[in-house]
Amino acid sequence: MEQDAVYTIRVSRRALIAATLAVAALAILVALPDAAVAQKSQKNFGDSMNLTQNDAPVAIAASADGQFVFVAGPNGVIVSEDHGRTGTWSQTIRLK
Repeated sequence: MEQDAVYTIRVSRRALIAATLAVAALAILVALPDAAVAQKSQKNFGDSMNLTQNDAPVAIAASADGQFVFVAGPNGVIVSEDHGRTGTWSQTIRLK
């Protein structure tokens, strides 16, 4: 006496590929949660804005209308009062 299978599962090749891709995408999102974030979160603000080092990064900020542009670097802060055009920059703070 032969026994037949209780359940028969038939899956098309297209459904199998789609399910595999969905599982792979989910595995990547679980393994690399920061990859889905558009901008990297900053761990320590004080470390990235240490302006006393000569190789420190430069920070740039602007007013809402863009008229005033501020640049902070290792030597101090400079400001432009005319949308950052050449000749409109003045140093407001000098660091050692």
